[in-house]
Amino acid sequence: MNKHISTSLLFLLAAVSALSPFAIDSYLSAIPIIAAELNSDIAFVSVTVSIYIFGLAIGQLIGGPLSDRFGRLPIIGLGLFLFGLGSMLIAMTTSIETLWLYRIIQAIGGGISIVGIPAIIRDHTQGKESARLFSLIMLISMIAPSIAPSFGTLVLKTLGWHWIFILMAGFGVLLGLLAFKMNLKNHNNKPKEAAKEKHLGGYAAVLKQRQYMGFLLAQAFGFAMLMTFLANAPFAYIKHFDVTEEMFSALLILNVVGVVTVNRLNNRLLNKYEPAALLKAFTFMQLLAVVVLLLVTLFMPQSLLLTVAALVLVTSPIGGIMPNSSASFMNGFAKNAGTAAAALGTAQYVIGALVSACAALFSQDSLWAIVGMMLLATCISFAGAAYSKSATSTAKPPAIGHEPELDAV
Repeated sequence: MNKHISTSLLFLLAAVSALSPFAIDSYLSAIPIIAAELNSDIAFVSVTVSIYIFGLAIGQLIGGPLSDRFGRLPIIGLGLFLFGLGSMLIAMTTSIETLWLYRIIQAIGGGISIVGIPAIIRDHTQGKESARLFSLIMLISMIAPSIAPSFGTLVLKTLGWHWIFILMAGFGVLLGLLAFKMNLKNHNNKPKEAAKEKHLGGYAAVLKQRQYMGFLLAQAFGFAMLMTFLANAPFAYIKHFDVTEEMFSALLILNVVGVVTVNRLNNRLLNKYEPAALLKAFTFMQLLAVVVLLLVTLFMPQSLLLTVAALVLVTSPIGGIMPNSSASFMNGFAKNAGTAAAALGTAQYVIGALVSACAALFSQDSLWAIVGMMLLATCISFAGAAYSKSATSTAKPPAIGHEPELDAV
């Protein structure tokens, strides 16, 4: 039976994908004020960024199998309500300890909701069409962080920091209601027996599909390379090259432009090439770019212009790596797409957090630790893409933009 993704469902997926970038970036400018109000150190408030990343991983581990068992939209709605609850509790917090606790609740809800995105895409599309949708979702995920800090600063100056999280709560609950409403309109749900059958096997069944694990490594370590750059960019630009905060923000925009450009290029290339082939090409491109960065750091370590250019070249291929690795990996899991999406997302966030943290720990007075970790992550990402079996289906992908047949959602 042909399945379609409706415009309303596509809107829901896009909105949910923007939720976590806003949750991470929209309150950054308020961290000093929050710390002062809670009578805490700024570092203790800043650590809530890392807490959210690990909470996302936990939420995906929980939400993936549940979505296989009970359906995608109900679990997405549950996660969104939990996200909204955590956001509202953060707005009312009075101590750093409760802030950490409520941040975990918010993050777990976010993880439960976002794990349904790749699962729904896999339920309705295959191969190139999946990669196109993942490209669109990634494009939104890249644009959201560039908007979130300005949004948060505006709310902070007009309403106060509490309203940043109150508005997050309202957005989460609104999307949750939309998810449940869409689920109620679905009259073609599979019986519970089929859902239970899909649930059998769990994470062990996913990990046994070793021919797809290279795609998982390609995505996780590609994301780790990006996280290493983002986590250590302040040290590299502000401390090492002594640029101003305004110049720092402008330099980061160059990386966003590079990723978006490659993302749109990838969307065009999918008309001719398979996602697995494009994944190999983009990981190889990134490997060459890291070598360029290595040479710049070795021979011209004080050149800001060359370093910025090399870092833009290194981060830009992410626009093709992430959607193609997601599509290639998810293509192998039709019956347990939720569990597979959870495994993919958890690996991505945990490995990304660990690799970027190691780079920050060892980067004392030079860029070598950062460049070294980026090189290591890129090599593993390329190896995973190069040696994975291409399992892209040759079946004609379903159309996008029609009313859905949500029997798998």
